[in-house]
Amino acid sequence: MSIITFKDNAITLADYSYNAIATQTKKIIKYEEKILTEDNPENLHQLRVAMRKLRSILSVFNSTLKLPLIINDKNIGDLARILGKQRDLDILKINLQDKFNQGISNIETQFIEKIIADINKPSSQDTQEIKLILSTKKYHKLKKSLLNWLDKPQFKGMANVKIQSILPFLLFPQISYFYLQSAWFIGTTINENGDILVNNLSKEEVNLLIDKEGKNLHKLRKEAKKTRYQLELFTDFYPIEYTKYIDFIKNGQEILGVIQDNICLQDYLNKEIGKKWLIKLLNLYNLIIQDQYIIWQKWQQLQTQIFTKDYQNNLMSIINFTFEK
Repeated sequence: MSIITFKDNAITLADYSYNAIATQTKKIIKYEEKILTEDNPENLHQLRVAMRKLRSILSVFNSTLKLPLIINDKNIGDLARILGKQRDLDILKINLQDKFNQGISNIETQFIEKIIADINKPSSQDTQEIKLILSTKKYHKLKKSLLNWLDKPQFKGMANVKIQSILPFLLFPQISYFYLQSAWFIGTTINENGDILVNNLSKEEVNLLIDKEGKNLHKLRKEAKKTRYQLELFTDFYPIEYTKYIDFIKNGQEILGVIQDNICLQDYLNKEIGKKWLIKLLNLYNLIIQDQYIIWQKWQQLQTQIFTKDYQNNLMSIINFTFEK
């Protein structure tokens, strides 16, 4: 296998994008090997993170990279989604075991233990299936193409331009797309002055709203990950205030992740048990709804923050200001 090397003093688009791809390719190989030799669900999670970060890199450096056709967002995304099915079950099991285990009746506990046992049964989504996916021709061809490109990289366009001079133009497209997502406006009202106000909602209203807008919230979460990964590529060029915006996006991503995990848990119970789970596991249902309500209050704090002119203006000013590396 090829040895992955890095470019010293990377200041051009070519060298910076090369190092970014090399970093994630190295992680993909590292965690693939761990999955094949260890029984630790964290390895699968880290492999998927590396794939998501690689997709973000391909997006932000699209005008610079000249890549083999197989190295594209769709192919990497398809693999990550397939691998993600097992991760979803792992999170579901953890939530049932640890998060929603208080205030549950003995009868419900027995029912939940059976659900967990079913999740633990060998299935098409178990570790052996993950290993099978990592042995497919498609995966190996993708990995080989990445290594071959790193051995003999090809670029186009502005590859030799100093990255510091055009950073705002690289970052603004994804930042704009992220902050213009319609999901930011869920549960808000725009008054006659054009001000965006966060609605004061009851627990039942929050539950109905999340049930209706779950897909849009999930889309925003995915864009949060992509935006965060792109911003994290360039921390060396910016002041400390820049990282505060990364932390803000990460916080939003985590909040939306909790909401999505709760949606996935309810969807799983609906699929496996049917609507009767709402009766058989009433206490569990109430715990989930309460958790959604609590996390929605945290989400509304972020909504309130991004709608302020200070937040928007400061973000634009920071992105436009870069350090000479």
